[in-house]
Amino acid sequence: MPEPTAPIPHEPQDEAPQSAPELLEELAHMYLRTVALPFPRHPATFGWQITAGTLAALAARLLHHVQSTDPAVAAEFARLHHGAYGDGPHPIAVGRWLEQNIAEPAGADLAQWSAEAKQAAKDAREYTNAPTAAGKLGVLLGDDALSLLISGLGASWKEWDQHGSTRRRCFLPGCTAEFDLVHAWSGEGDAQGKGWQSSTAVGFACPQHTDIFWTGENQHVPAWTSTGDDSAALECTCGWSTGTVEFRGHGITLYQVHALQVLRAAT
Repeated sequence: MPEPTAPIPHEPQDEAPQSAPELLEELAHMYLRTVALPFPRHPATFGWQITAGTLAALAARLLHHVQSTDPAVAAEFARLHHGAYGDGPHPIAVGRWLEQNIAEPAGADLAQWSAEAKQAAKDAREYTNAPTAAGKLGVLLGDDALSLLISGLGASWKEWDQHGSTRRRCFLPGCTAEFDLVHAWSGEGDAQGKGWQSSTAVGFACPQHTDIFWTGENQHVPAWTSTGDDSAALECTCGWSTGTVEFRGHGITLYQVHALQVLRAAT
């Protein structure tokens, strides 16, 4: 088993790296940002934000301990975090360190780990693109995130209901069906979200229109596909597409028109 290797800068420093106390302050701000409302609406973005907060909290505790026991080592870690040009450690250097100090001692193949990571990324994209039952969103978010959402960092359930911030309507124009999002997430109001589905592409669909468009025999499930640096297309499983659009709202409106045309053709 190889000896653990120290973090070695891969290039000369262009500017003075932050000190360990400065990095601790940055980690504190990072953690507080990850738990501040409002949360992002996209499940994948939300998941990574919560993960970043967990890692920031862990890194802060570890660095604080190292700073209190060996400031020189703490300064070295701050220099590693800063990187040669202020953009963090070089991915190649990190990969080499992971291979020598974690993968090889564990008898694992870093290339296999990388392949599994790529597959997990593909699976996650497919999962978040697929419509999700409204009641299951609470399971995806987790208890800690739900408690923050429900409390609103001070707002009561009654206040949330009065302001209507938790009410969600069906994406289809003309449909007035709605349900209470937080009650459905928490499990206390199962009837609230029963049959509803959530799509990261266009929003929520009521039970009737979920069956028609997303889970029935002839499905019309939407998903965004990148077409350039600042543009994307909203595509349907039936083959329809918005074509390239620059604004999310534009694409959603075109999909709503498509859904209305499908509905009209079926009646």
